[in-house]
Amino acid sequence: MRKLLIFLSAILVVLIGLWGTLVLYFDEARLKQIAIEQVRAQTGRELQIDGALRLALLPRISLLASDVKLSGPDGFDGPNLFEADEFRMSLELWPLLRGRIETGDISLDNARLVIHTDRSGRNSLDGLSGDPGADDRPEADSARPAVTTGKIALSRARLTMSDAATDARQLFVVERLQIDSFAFDRPFRFEFQGGIGDPPMIDKIDVRGTLVVPSATGPIRITELGLTAEAAGLPLGLSGKAEINPGPPLLARFDDGVLDLNGKSFQTSFSYRDGDRPGIDATLSGEQINVDALLAMMPGSDEALADPEEAESPLLLLRELDLDARLKLDQMILAGLTINAVEARLRSARGLVTIDPLRGNLPGGRIDAVAMADLTIDPPLIQLDPVFDLEELGDALEPWGFQQFLSGSGILELGLSARGLDIDSILASLDGSGRYEFRDGAIQGLDLDGMVQGLAARNIAEAVRSGVGGSTAFETLTGAIEVRDGSVGLPGMSLITRLLGVRGDVRLGLADLALDGELRLDGERVDEIPVRLGGTLLAPKLTPDVGEALKQEAGRRVLELLQKRGERNKKSDDGRGDGG
Repeated sequence: MRKLLIFLSAILVVLIGLWGTLVLYFDEARLKQIAIEQVRAQTGRELQIDGALRLALLPRISLLASDVKLSGPDGFDGPNLFEADEFRMSLELWPLLRGRIETGDISLDNARLVIHTDRSGRNSLDGLSGDPGADDRPEADSARPAVTTGKIALSRARLTMSDAATDARQLFVVERLQIDSFAFDRPFRFEFQGGIGDPPMIDKIDVRGTLVVPSATGPIRITELGLTAEAAGLPLGLSGKAEINPGPPLLARFDDGVLDLNGKSFQTSFSYRDGDRPGIDATLSGEQINVDALLAMMPGSDEALADPEEAESPLLLLRELDLDARLKLDQMILAGLTINAVEARLRSARGLVTIDPLRGNLPGGRIDAVAMADLTIDPPLIQLDPVFDLEELGDALEPWGFQQFLSGSGILELGLSARGLDIDSILASLDGSGRYEFRDGAIQGLDLDGMVQGLAARNIAEAVRSGVGGSTAFETLTGAIEVRDGSVGLPGMSLITRLLGVRGDVRLGLADLALDGELRLDGERVDEIPVRLGGTLLAPKLTPDVGEALKQEAGRRVLELLQKRGERNKKSDDGRGDGG
């Protein structure tokens, strides 16, 4: 134990002596001079140290500087490449004693980094080849000097990418960035935590992968990429490989990717191009997307936030971003509908979004639709034009629980519009029109044929009892549709059954399923009998116009009386003629 204490004391004496030597030999002014000259020689940039500069001995010899700035290239019209509150860099001892700085680990705290392209096309990164005159030589693009470092760490940093010509600007918030070591043409591991935008459009980003930066011109390659993040509270993950060309303009490509969206996995690839209006071309294929669940998690829905008015939908990103995406999915759940074998193409240009085509198979048929959203106005305008080709109407209505009310087959065409991007706003402003042509089906809950038989038998009470319950089988059911003020109207409805024809106007409330309207029954034994329709879809009520029915009955009796009287008179005339 005594020998160990003596050994540690000796080490401490040596360290104190070394520290004293360094402090005496390298005062602050000399350290600043060495650092500035070394940076100028290697990068052609001006290093500005406005704060203190000192040497730290432990845990290894390091250079600590505060309030540090690094300029752009000569003649560059733009901001500094970076500014940092604190800069720490570990040093190799023997080169330092010879007046040279060879770097080890580097760390920046509370840094502001700017990658800017000025109007002449010069970029903040131009000339970082280690030779300030290299850009003027033809061979400048072929190779860079052998630059290596130890670990590089950034904390509490902000990276801004901007272009003066296009006025484009993108902000990255860096909570933590760590690179194991850096060398051109050699793979090195990196980790990044942060977000995009302030306030963040995409938050809680955690990226890990292997990076290769070429010494010559060419794309930066990322392999073994793994990313997790949240977009407006929606969890997502991404893995695959990527290539990045810093530009300008910045170009990126992602291949052989797997996207994890709300717990579902999809195969994806995409390319990104920066500019006045950034653009993405993408493909996505997989098993299932539950659009209803995704919308419920986005800002603007009661399930997502207690105060949805304070948040914006991430769909508004398409105001600033152009997109061309092709989707091929085994299944999609949209507005309660389960659509299989989905094919769709989503395009966005300057805030105008179209989905064309959107097609797939329904349990009872098929849907072909075109959708449009105008995000340039507030609130956004949504337009949806679906065509349903239905082999079994009941199966198609099952997701909404309406299969118990209507069956048959045929066509349903709709043209719908709404304002807003969340479910509540869309339902509150839903408006539109359409048409339907159904055949060989039945309406459940109403027996109009039974009602006609009661009316024909002059028994009003029996007609009312027979009309409610049971079903009305129809040969054809056609008419128009109007969606207004939270209800669906069926003006000019035409229903043909075995015994009668029915015309009328009906309205159904979407919130409470309330029924309101009037039907006119026309058959062999009834003529335009009006029937009032009320109640709800679950408990309909039929009220025949008794006065009209009695009037028709009285008219029939008068006609019958006149017919009988005419027949008697005819027989009497015939008898007198025979007698004469």
